[in-house]
Amino acid sequence: MSVHLLTPIDKEEGLEKAKRKAETFLAKLEPSSMIHVWLDESDDLWMKKFGINGYPAQFVFNRSNRVEKKFAPEDEDSKAVEALVRKLVVGA
Repeated sequence: MSVHLLTPIDKEEGLEKAKRKAETFLAKLEPSSMIHVWLDESDDLWMKKFGINGYPAQFVFNRSNRVEKKFAPEDEDSKAVEALVRKLVVGA
């Protein structure tokens, strides 16, 4: 699942342009059955809720719907994310 957070720039440029930009970015990802969600809340709310200072950020959830690990922009590593997901899904 991906969650797109509407940024102040998105709101300034308009929702339609923000959607086009997000869809262009998502189209570059490998084809998948991923669900994409839009969150239209204030930055303060989601930054406090997710314990982050900015975006992008990645979260991997376990089978108990708890955050297994949070990957902030500075430590984001797609191979590490993929390895953790495989471990949680397959148990390997």
